[in-house]
Amino acid sequence: MSKRTNELKVLALAVTLAACTGRKSAWDEKPTNTPDPVGKDEPKAATMESVMTIWAGRADKAGAQAAIVAFEELAGCKPGTGGPADRCADVASGAEQAELLAMVTRSNYYYADTFLRGEEDAYLDYMDRAVWWGERAVLAASPEFGEKMRAKAKFEEAIVVIGEPAIPAAYWYASALGKWARAKGFAVLVGNKDKIKATMTRLVELNASFYHGGPHRYFGAFYAVAPDFAGGDLTKSREHYDKSLEIAPYFLGTKVMMAENLATKLDDEAMFDKLLEEVLAADLSTVPAEILPEMKAEQQKARELQKAKDEDDLF
Repeated sequence: MSKRTNELKVLALAVTLAACTGRKSAWDEKPTNTPDPVGKDEPKAATMESVMTIWAGRADKAGAQAAIVAFEELAGCKPGTGGPADRCADVASGAEQAELLAMVTRSNYYYADTFLRGEEDAYLDYMDRAVWWGERAVLAASPEFGEKMRAKAKFEEAIVVIGEPAIPAAYWYASALGKWARAKGFAVLVGNKDKIKATMTRLVELNASFYHGGPHRYFGAFYAVAPDFAGGDLTKSREHYDKSLEIAPYFLGTKVMMAENLATKLDDEAMFDKLLEEVLAADLSTVPAEILPEMKAEQQKARELQKAKDEDDLF
């Protein structure tokens, strides 16, 4: 088989995979009038401040679930356990809701990433919920982005118009989309990679330090996980991980991700062991209190990776 034939096969595969996005986005739906916040003229029992107090108790599963319920109630969802498409279709999505919608996105992402690993169906469900909320959060935070998408612009061209107010929404949307797509399978991951990459590229431009070096952390993972034909590059992966650690050396998730996808790709067992040992030895009293629950979860991920090394023969 000729080299040219192989190249054409790879190109055909890439085109096929790129079409596999796996879901319908909010901006692909028929636009409706943006409703007013539920009961806007009536005093609410909950406020953003009171719900953030509930969010602070997310270190255990019940607390994290309570935070989701509280955020969704504040957003105007109907009570229930089903997905937001059934209960929350009429929530307000104006600019005044952008912060709240971003937090609903983050809370669903956190719940899946922290408590549902190993539970495939539940994990996919809550990551999908996070993506659903994230799409609406971005639309709320950047009306200009929504106008471009509804005018049939390409996502990669539209996302460049978002500004600083949209940073939290865009970050948690892209983070959730990446984890959801990866869990759905290789075809869906490749089909969504351009959206995620374009979003994080814009976030690097706006604020590369957001969420403790989060945009660079994403690119560290992207360049490690992506196959060569889709842009994978282990040297770039290491560079972005190093930049993220320069911004936030205390953020344990960066080292966990480096161990999971960069050290294994390099077949560097010593690097893998060193990173995870550093994570487990970290003094959590030195990390910002706002992310203490997340850092405890990262230490648990490190233990799981150490166990997987022996059981799954990672090296």
